[in-house]
Amino acid sequence: MAKRQTSSAKRVNPFEKMLHTLRQTWSRQGNTLEVLLPRGWPENRGIIQWRLRGEADVTPHGQVTELNQIPGVSAMTRVHVWTPPSESLLTQVSLPTRSRAKIQQALPFALEDQLIGEPDQLHFAYRVLDSGILAVAVTSRARLQAWIGQFTDAGLRPTSLCPAQLALPLIGDSWSAAFYEDEIWVRSGPASGFVCTASARTPPSMLVTALNEAREKQTNPQSLLVIQAPQGFDQATWSTPLGLPIQVQAQDFWTSHHEPAPALNLLQGAYAPSSQMHAMVPALRPAAIMLAVWLVGGLGFNLWEWWQLKKTHESLRQEMVALFKRTFPEAQTVVDPALQMQRLIGEMQDKGGKSSGGDMLPLLTNIAPVVQASPQLKLRGMQYGESRLTLDVTVPDYQAMDTIKNTFTTRGMQVEVIGANSTPAGIEGRLRLGQTSKAGT
Repeated sequence: MAKRQTSSAKRVNPFEKMLHTLRQTWSRQGNTLEVLLPRGWPENRGIIQWRLRGEADVTPHGQVTELNQIPGVSAMTRVHVWTPPSESLLTQVSLPTRSRAKIQQALPFALEDQLIGEPDQLHFAYRVLDSGILAVAVTSRARLQAWIGQFTDAGLRPTSLCPAQLALPLIGDSWSAAFYEDEIWVRSGPASGFVCTASARTPPSMLVTALNEAREKQTNPQSLLVIQAPQGFDQATWSTPLGLPIQVQAQDFWTSHHEPAPALNLLQGAYAPSSQMHAMVPALRPAAIMLAVWLVGGLGFNLWEWWQLKKTHESLRQEMVALFKRTFPEAQTVVDPALQMQRLIGEMQDKGGKSSGGDMLPLLTNIAPVVQASPQLKLRGMQYGESRLTLDVTVPDYQAMDTIKNTFTTRGMQVEVIGANSTPAGIEGRLRLGQTSKAGT
């Protein structure tokens, strides 16, 4: 038996190793790549910033000029893309419907005064805020297709594209403003923000106007977090016209802050990741092949084990039938040799006058002392059949029923409580008693 178990373990080992390899493959692809695109990309081949987030505490990051230069990624890596803020308009609108199809139809008309360009050349992505208002991002379809095409050519499939100002931290009731090249990115809410021209000495007029509008709506922030302020930034000069306390963070938001998930995904409708899944089939094929081989191997091993057990079962049954026929040559039909042999031996014992523990008289002899020693037990009826005694009894309570059952058990009897019902006279129950094989030997 020990040799057989050792042999089985050796046979399973290759499949376990294959499963382990498959798990390692998926684990390596469990990282998330975040990419920050430069303004005007891909026509403007500027610096692409990247960071790779995973289970490790250290987040690798760097700068490249081409997507295929980013290390440690593959077609299976999750990719979140932060798009240039100036390439998308972030706004809000209230619509009387929650139907996705109707919202897509109504957005171009509802935002007509804010749009630059033909609506059929624009892509509208939205998110329903807790207040019920729609946060909307409007992007040129040509620009969106160009971004997706560049990642596809690099063998990457983005799961989200989001305007980069929504990557800024949003802490409490504060707004965030980050100096980036010659722009200032402002995040004014969970899915809202804008871009304005950088000005170190005085706040941009666009920021002042946005704060005044927020005060009119009573949605103004309590402070402003300024990230990576350049030299010449005067905190006091900014605070006075804005009417807000200013907090300064010297560290770059890109290396210090990580949003758990993009606040507004541009990949919606025809650009949704689900519509691009068919393009990922080639990348998934190696893992699918490994999984299929493991499943087929496991199934083959189980079939082999079943065939071996079936052969053993048939061999033992043939031995039992042969033994039965040698012992009882007059038997014509053998269906269940073990059961038939037990019954024939019982018949022989009855004919020979030898009683067994399952006969009625030994059973009565065994239960009589218990009935006599239990005045709380009232015997209402008794039946015998199939080497079992069935007693209809009445006891004061369930505790007494358990006591009677345990007493029979200690005398080497099998006890089965068939039923127990509470009545005014006490607990009426039915016990089925038989002799254990040990006691009857």
